[in-house]
Amino acid sequence: MDEVPKDILKSVFDKVNTEDTFSQRIGVKLLELLRGFARTTLPITVETTNIYQMAHGGAIFSVADQACEAAGNSYGEPAVALQQNIHFLSAGKPGDSLEATARVTHRSNRIGLIEFEVKNQEGLLMAIGQQVIYFRKGENGKR
Repeated sequence: MDEVPKDILKSVFDKVNTEDTFSQRIGVKLLELLRGFARTTLPITVETTNIYQMAHGGAIFSVADQACEAAGNSYGEPAVALQQNIHFLSAGKPGDSLEATARVTHRSNRIGLIEFEVKNQEGLLMAIGQQVIYFRKGENGKR
């Protein structure tokens, strides 16, 4: 596999952390980005809990989705999600710090598969899942 230039990884890293306004609003941060791999974090606060004072499923989904977005785009080509599934395994609570890791496990000319997991600060597995991504052609129509 070809190496992705560091400037492309830096560009994706910076873009994810500054232009994804939804993730910024809820507190998701991209911590690490390598080719086909990303790690994100999200603190669970009262603003990201549900009616039972547990981590909202949307918050857990969002920290995973952000990791998938970064991992998928780490090749220097625009990648968008086609489908994502998640299995919630444990409940989070205010004060928890969630960490999601996402890894591209399959990549063809147009489609990729990302597997992810979300853990809390103690390493407890909170959620697992997969995301299918689509690699868009560049403006010149070439790949």
